Amino acid sequence: MARPYRDPVEIHTAPVPAQSPFIPTDARIVVGAVAPASPDPIPIVLLPGFEYRLWEWRHPTTHEIHWRLERRKAAQYGEDDA
Repeated sequence: MARPYRDPVEIHTAPVPAQSPFIPTDARIVVGAVAPASPDPIPIVLLPGFEYRLWEWRHPTTHEIHWRLERRKAAQYGEDDA
């Protein structure tokens, strides 16, 4: 059985500041993670030994797109997931 992801945080994004023919006009960049203790987004630190998943979430009322980052302990090669 796979390990569950946990510790989800909301990710703040912003429009890409530069124009390029290789970057879609609606592309976004990650500014940081939201935290109750900080008025500004906090930089994201990825820890070794964890797997991360970033997924899109649409607010049911406003239909705004939000992003969530989840982490889980990485499975070691040959380790049983029992």
